[in-house]
Amino acid sequence: MRGEKGGLTPVRSPRWPALALLAYLGLGVLLFASAWRAPTTLAIGGGVDTPQFMWFFRWPSFALLHGHNPLVSNYIDFPAGMNLMWNASMPLVGVVLAPIELWLGPVFSFNLVTTVALALSAWTAYLAIRRYVRSQVGAAIGGLVYGFSPFMLAHSLGHPHVTLAFIPPLFLIMLDEMLLRQTRPFWQSGLILGVLAGVQLVIGEELLATSVIVAALGLIILIGLYPNAVRARLAHASRALAIAAGVFAVLAAVPLAVQFAGPQRVPGILQEQNIFVSDLLNFIVPTRMQALAPAFLTRISERFTGDIAEWTAYVGIPLIVLLAFLVVRQWARPIVRFAALLGVMLALLSLGPTLHFNGRISHIPSFVLGLAFPLLAAFLPARVMLYTLVGGWLALIKAPVLYNILPGRLMLFAYLLVGLLLAIFIDTYLSRSVGRRRLLVAGVVLVALLPLLPHWPYDHTDATVPAYFTSGDVTQIPSGSVALVAPFSHGDEATAMLWEAASGMRFRMPEGYGFIPGPAQDPPMTATQSIMVMVQRGEPSPEVTDSLRQQILGDLRSLSVQSVIVGPMANEDRMVSFFTDVLQTAPTRTAGVYIWPSLNP
Repeated sequence: MRGEKGGLTPVRSPRWPALALLAYLGLGVLLFASAWRAPTTLAIGGGVDTPQFMWFFRWPSFALLHGHNPLVSNYIDFPAGMNLMWNASMPLVGVVLAPIELWLGPVFSFNLVTTVALALSAWTAYLAIRRYVRSQVGAAIGGLVYGFSPFMLAHSLGHPHVTLAFIPPLFLIMLDEMLLRQTRPFWQSGLILGVLAGVQLVIGEELLATSVIVAALGLIILIGLYPNAVRARLAHASRALAIAAGVFAVLAAVPLAVQFAGPQRVPGILQEQNIFVSDLLNFIVPTRMQALAPAFLTRISERFTGDIAEWTAYVGIPLIVLLAFLVVRQWARPIVRFAALLGVMLALLSLGPTLHFNGRISHIPSFVLGLAFPLLAAFLPARVMLYTLVGGWLALIKAPVLYNILPGRLMLFAYLLVGLLLAIFIDTYLSRSVGRRRLLVAGVVLVALLPLLPHWPYDHTDATVPAYFTSGDVTQIPSGSVALVAPFSHGDEATAMLWEAASGMRFRMPEGYGFIPGPAQDPPMTATQSIMVMVQRGEPSPEVTDSLRQQILGDLRSLSVQSVIVGPMANEDRMVSFFTDVLQTAPTRTAGVYIWPSLNP
């Protein structure tokens, strides 16, 4: 262990980190160039989560400026509201974005976060990896593998709470310092780690939970590999971890109190457990997010359970072969041994409760693959690996809170380890080679990385906000009053959340996309809202009879609705006709919307 602790710390130029960050930012802008052509009206990615996060980014600064709780809101799902700590709301990001949000709007802010997320994550991974290699090029490529991995490409479709992943590599740096190198005073390391954990909580709580799981798995594997070395460092590490826990407890007290003791708590399992997992074929079969993805292969990946944003396990056969070569040849190196075992552990846990193959869900528990560990007992701590795998598998299925972690998302950390191992390969075989051998090794690295190239141009969606919501016309809606907006935000639709954010949170809505207490994890459906969903989906809707009209007017009264707005949407004419029949008055057409501004239902 000591050979890995302090032997690889050459003198470094401060220009390298700056150049790496600039390069990653440039690559991020290039990757998402299709949206950056018009960054205030085109959004990176698409889907229902995109407008939801635009709303999340706007709410915290509005809440703080107007005396509301930034972690809870009844501006959606009025009157009950939502507990935003259960909804990946990223409150700290919203506060930091406030000036940009007010200046350039929610669409630009979302694009900025999505782009910076990949670049910043790659950069901190580079900083972490260069602690283990001399090659700056190797560290930079390792950071690239993490920050622009298939995981990041898929989740950039609309999940910034998991792509803004710059803190996990910083966790690695601090845990390496606390557990192995121990060059800092224990209180200093503990303070930094505690602050990082507190920041991660209000950037993305799921990443904090998965980071803790990965750290625990890593510690167990480290003890299994090098018990004496860990024991010698235990006192310093324990004191540092105690400081970190104390600092985190102080920083996290209010957010966690709101989450677990505040209103609109969401009990139980949020999403199906055996859907968003890694298919066994996903490790070698690309999705349409990769540039080199022939149709016959994407037809396979399209059968995986879940959706494309969660098909994140692709590593590719060439890179798997390269990593296997490195691990076999360099198995004596502690860092290679540790990274390989932890990476394999994470890949196995990402498979979820039972094995999936070619989109088919089997009844075979995924931990059975760990039965191969005893066959390798001569080379690794087989019993520790098997018990750890089974324990992690049970925790992700049965442990409260942890059972809400989507197993496939553990692949984020696997890519950090892949980037580290690739950097070690480059440092060992490319940086120290000359002539033709150097060209050969460079070619091998290039071939291994080619399958990970992203599809380009990247997906984007039209996020144009009707002029009504950003003009003075919106002031005809009383500030803080309740407006019913179509298309109705529910399940697979959240456009109205973007419009509300763009209006500066002018009004509240009895709708919204997010997790709320059961029986369903969406705002409860009144007759009015059910018909709105039917209309916008193009389904047959009931005739507005006098009895139905009275029922709908009763819904509007019970929800304190003072305005109805129909914006650009599918089946817009039918929606306008529906509300015209119900309210028995024609709407005003203004600035891209139809509005009934002053109801007296």
